[in-house]
Amino acid sequence: MYALAQSLAPADLEVLADACAEVGLALRVADAETDQAAPPGARLVSFRRVAADGPDGPSVEELKRGGGYAVAVLDRISATEVLAAVSRGYGFTLASPLRRARLVETLGYLKNVTPPENTQVLTLDGRGTLSSPAKSSPVTDAEAGLLRLLAGRPGQIVSREELGEATGGEDVNKVASVLKQKFLDIDSGAKLLKIPHLGFRLVGTVREEAN
Repeated sequence: MYALAQSLAPADLEVLADACAEVGLALRVADAETDQAAPPGARLVSFRRVAADGPDGPSVEELKRGGGYAVAVLDRISATEVLAAVSRGYGFTLASPLRRARLVETLGYLKNVTPPENTQVLTLDGRGTLSSPAKSSPVTDAEAGLLRLLAGRPGQIVSREELGEATGGEDVNKVASVLKQKFLDIDSGAKLLKIPHLGFRLVGTVREEAN
């Protein structure tokens, strides 16, 4: 797993790097001038400076499509600015200058509530069987189609319309609900997250095996 930082002040970026190192999380820095390759694994969280006096780049929906939680770093904390950030879709807000202790607490919490990556790996074989390292369960063609589409876009939000085509026209909410239960039944750490008004995102990896 890794964290993404965008448009942070140098001092905030330095503190974030130290906090990530303390909790064992890789850090990627992205800005208008550099676009480094993402570290291996899934994105856990994104930190972005949100200025009160102007736009802060791409929409938070675009940020979320890359996966993970979205944190707004505000120049100052006030009820109005926090409400504005939450209304735009940010899940958390932090004040600049960032504090290492608070960051370590936040990153540690997010890591604890996110399943380890090695428990998120699933196998889908040609017979329509979905397996974790512990157990397996049969899946329907609609469920397999939805999984394949989500797995092909790791960490991204896939629209309900596209998922509807992948399920052969079956109700996406019902198919996703059944899959969520099957994830639990086979003791998988993978998750199928519903993103309101946008679609669904898979937290995990699906590997296909031909039989």
